Amino acid sequence: MGNQYGIAMDERRDTTDSKEGIIVDTSLEILRKAAKKVLYEFCEKIFDMDGEELPEGSEIRTGDTVLFEENIQNCPARIIAVRIIRNYWYVNATSETPKGGYPSGRDAMKAAEMDEKNLRILGRFLVAEAGADHVRDVRNWKPDLKGEAVDVLGLIGTATKRWS
Repeated sequence: MGNQYGIAMDERRDTTDSKEGIIVDTSLEILRKAAKKVLYEFCEKIFDMDGEELPEGSEIRTGDTVLFEENIQNCPARIIAVRIIRNYWYVNATSETPKGGYPSGRDAMKAAEMDEKNLRILGRFLVAEAGADHVRDVRNWKPDLKGEAVDVLGLIGTATKRWS
């Protein structure tokens, strides 16, 4: 069985609370190229695991987030990439929610559909660039070592709460 990225999926069980996003084993340069496939004009920011913005060019460590955000004022699209371990990244597409919420349920659904579309584009590009064996749906990815699993899944959960 496959998913929207064309990746074979193991349906035995979910491994995170998040239902969206992908795990990719790749470089930051490939992630930058992927962001260019989805976002028109954007800026790149780095945040540490506590949510503090780091200076441009900072070393990205485990738990840090690279945020690619469109340069528009209202509800900019965002690509988040959280370094979870070694060269593994948790990647998701989202957009900023308006301060007063969406005017209607239909508008909220359109925003969610756009986020899903952006994630599909990201997934397909990353499969093409990094290879299908380096891209996994977050629900079905399992860290190699049990000792890593708790930390890694905690990072993904924190990122999901912060940026979704």
